[in-house]
Amino acid sequence: MSLFGNYWLFWFVIGFVFLFLEVLTPGVVFVFFGLGGWVVMVLVLIFPLPVYLQWVLFIVLSVIFLIVLRRKLNALFKKKETGRTDSLRDPMVANQYIGREVVVVKAISPEKAGLIELNGSNWQARSLESLPEGANAKIVELKDLIVWVELI
Repeated sequence: MSLFGNYWLFWFVIGFVFLFLEVLTPGVVFVFFGLGGWVVMVLVLIFPLPVYLQWVLFIVLSVIFLIVLRRKLNALFKKKETGRTDSLRDPMVANQYIGREVVVVKAISPEKAGLIELNGSNWQARSLESLPEGANAKIVELKDLIVWVELI
């Protein structure tokens, strides 16, 4: 008997192929079609369904899974993303940097941003006063990715 004669086996393979494609590609899309294929496989094992109805069920179920479950997965991933504590926008993290002493790598003036060295990296820095290269400064504020400093 061929693969197409065993429709449950056909839908198992279809589901497996989509799940395999999910592993190979970025994003979360193919998993829902894999689930749709496997649900149709279970339905075919229980009920003798005509081929056209199997395809209709596959498409409808896959789209429903895509719409409903993808939204929930995205919400779950966004929640994890916003739960990170290494963002400089997080006040708890930003407060760890305020008051730290840094060295000016590129001169800073009120009109033009310069660079400071912080944790071994150069950061864009601004100041309300002029700071020459090599001067010691203190971090007074973090706003977006710009560090505001003042002369010590």
